[in-house]
Amino acid sequence: MDKSHDVKLMLPTNWDPALVSRISPFAPEYIYGSLPAEATLRPAFVLSEASEDDIALHIAEAARHAIRFIYVMNATCLGNKEYSENGRGELLQRLEWVAEVGAAGVVTANPFLMELVRRHFPSLELHISVLASVDDPRKATFFEDLGASVIHLDPQVNRDFRRLGAIRKSVKCRLSLVVNEGCLLSCPIRQYHSNMISHSGESIADRYYVDYCYYQCSLKKVGDAAEYLRSPWVRPEDLGVYEDLGIDLFKIAGREKMGEGPSSHTDWIVAAARAYRSRRGGDLARLLVGIQPPMSLMGDPPKTVQVRIDSRKLDGFLRFFRDDRCSLDCARCDYCGRWARRAVSVRGRTEACVGELAADLETIRVGSYRSGR
Repeated sequence: MDKSHDVKLMLPTNWDPALVSRISPFAPEYIYGSLPAEATLRPAFVLSEASEDDIALHIAEAARHAIRFIYVMNATCLGNKEYSENGRGELLQRLEWVAEVGAAGVVTANPFLMELVRRHFPSLELHISVLASVDDPRKATFFEDLGASVIHLDPQVNRDFRRLGAIRKSVKCRLSLVVNEGCLLSCPIRQYHSNMISHSGESIADRYYVDYCYYQCSLKKVGDAAEYLRSPWVRPEDLGVYEDLGIDLFKIAGREKMGEGPSSHTDWIVAAARAYRSRRGGDLARLLVGIQPPMSLMGDPPKTVQVRIDSRKLDGFLRFFRDDRCSLDCARCDYCGRWARRAVSVRGRTEACVGELAADLETIRVGSYRSGR
């Protein structure tokens, strides 16, 4: 049976005035975004510019298409400023503005902020960020008790079906999966990366910001094509498996700017929405975030590496995980490697890219650089 009309999507926005009308045929339930200066898990310079007035107009336009807006406040650390009078006041002022401009809710990883939302703005939906790392029933129950409307689960459990089933049974609130994250599976520096970006504003202003973590994970992925399959994305063709498990919502990541100008980013958002709405992936690599190597420390484009993941060749890939056979001991298992040799192609100057990434990491370690940001 064709279930495409039933897919519940949550899409990023780039504030392009043309975006809402272009995504409305896919009937997303939500769009999400923030002011560039907001402390979130995207450094300000990768986000499209938007003023408070721009956002208010965007929310109103979305509402005319029956699309709700969620404001992003998902920093994992605010440096304890939230407990100061000024910091708490700033948060409450921001939440008041969010409510006044017609946002449906907020997404956050900060439990204190969650309590402020529930106490002072009970009409707002409370979305629990993936950065709250909800990956078991105990955590899910904790956040539901705090008043969660939607829990966006930690992507690291996207293929742990036993855990997903247990979480679904433990709570009544809605559950969401991020479907197109290209990050390393079980990334050992994920929490550090989240905290680092949460505090990126100062380092960007003083021109010493550098995304050390992204260089590290890019080096690992470029050097081993199997990592592209280990990343915990969800194939558009497999959404039904998760719907049958009780997952309510599918979130597409990708607020960061892509290509040249808003229109190219809008094209990408539309393409990703179309793929998941139609349940046809095609080249999965074009849908994923976090798989392209970063620019060099000197600001030069990375060595050209073109990754293609053929969704059609991945029929049956998920069975291994549904059968609970994945131990996360990738050094002793070549399951993803075998499938990668079938479905993943990497073209371009791979060795040169690996060398450049390794050299940039060494420069970061030595300290002989100054960010051009």
